[in-house]
Amino acid sequence: MVIEWTSILLIAVILVGALGIIKLIDKRVQFKGETKRKLFHITMGLTMLVFPYIFKNWVSVGILGIIALVFMFLLKKTKLKNSIGAVLYSVDRDSLGEVFFVISVFTIFYWAKGDKILFSIPILVLTFADSVAALIGKNYAKKDLAQMNEDSKSIEGSFMFFIVAFMATLVPILLFTEVGRAETLIISLIIGFNVSLIEMISHTGNDNLFIPLTTYALLVTHIEMNVQVLVAHLIILGIIFILSFIANRVKVWSKLAIIEALVVGYLMVVLYGWYAMIPPLILFLTVMRFPRSKEVEKKNLYDARIIETNIIIGIGICGLVAVTGLRKEMFMIYSLCFAMHLIINTFVRLKYYFKMSDVDNMIISIIKGALFIFVPSLLVQKIVFGELISPIMLGAMCIAMILSGICIYKKKKNVKEEEITIDNGIMHTRIVLCLTLVVSFLQLLQM
Repeated sequence: MVIEWTSILLIAVILVGALGIIKLIDKRVQFKGETKRKLFHITMGLTMLVFPYIFKNWVSVGILGIIALVFMFLLKKTKLKNSIGAVLYSVDRDSLGEVFFVISVFTIFYWAKGDKILFSIPILVLTFADSVAALIGKNYAKKDLAQMNEDSKSIEGSFMFFIVAFMATLVPILLFTEVGRAETLIISLIIGFNVSLIEMISHTGNDNLFIPLTTYALLVTHIEMNVQVLVAHLIILGIIFILSFIANRVKVWSKLAIIEALVVGYLMVVLYGWYAMIPPLILFLTVMRFPRSKEVEKKNLYDARIIETNIIIGIGICGLVAVTGLRKEMFMIYSLCFAMHLIINTFVRLKYYFKMSDVDNMIISIIKGALFIFVPSLLVQKIVFGELISPIMLGAMCIAMILSGICIYKKKKNVKEEEITIDNGIMHTRIVLCLTLVVSFLQLLQM
């Protein structure tokens, strides 16, 4: 495999030169920090569009990505930060956007395998829709949808994101593919709507990762569908759109949390299948029930990042299944992660709002997770795939559920008061992730 060093050097020179030029212009014009970032963001995106024409293998793109990550680290941590590094790092906020940008470009290039449309559309959406939304939101936004610790998001910025994402999908498919006009219109609507919702719930620059990956996933899954199937998917999105408008009636979740749950639900159906909605739906319907929530609990507000910690592993498994096709093999592992989240969340509720003993809390929580999610999922496994998992895997998953209860019991043993924070949500997710990885490894050994 030949490493294309000339192409790597060419791209590196263009991007470093772009930083220098933007910095020189800034001395005269005095750009705002966000404007400088987005100018370079657009330059990066336009430069990436030539990748399918100048790179023939993914290794070269990977090497370029590593060089870019090292260079950005130097820009941020050395004296360069006050010169050309100011183009990227003059905005005072926590963001890994540039890192996510590099990772997403490499991933899309690897998956597209030379297909120019599959590579270009996600990059176009990321390059222009994200930049326009950010600039409109910063300068013209009147209504902020964010609550608590969520990143600021405006209706105006999100609407512009939808328009640009729609056009960035529509035009290339119309001009460079043989997909019918009606199909192209619906595909563009679906992609534009979904990625605009994802942009609304993004934070710390992770939109640079999730927007292109979602665009790619929706392109691959929808581009071969006929009009009838696409219309059915459009109807589902219409329902999501209506539900997002009544988010204010759900007092326990923030507006963006509702939007996150809805859009992720659609992606789960697309990437995995209709039955993938069952475990997360049960989780969110029962987590505040059985026992019924107390009045003091109803004063809590769960934001989008808290909801994200409960679904991130599940959506990751959906993406893995979409790539590998291992639907039957992964469904019970997928369900297990939601069962463990229900166990952990139930334990926390019982401990801090119902004042029961920790041992009783643990036992009740494990039983609830098993009966409400794991057992129904076994039934779905049998109905959809025609067979159950092996006794060994069944035993391993039961042990994992018990261990999730024990882990949260140990973590919360000496904690007198509970706060709904992202740190606690991440801690819960780490427990679920570790146990899910162990069970997945056992499943891999059995395949």
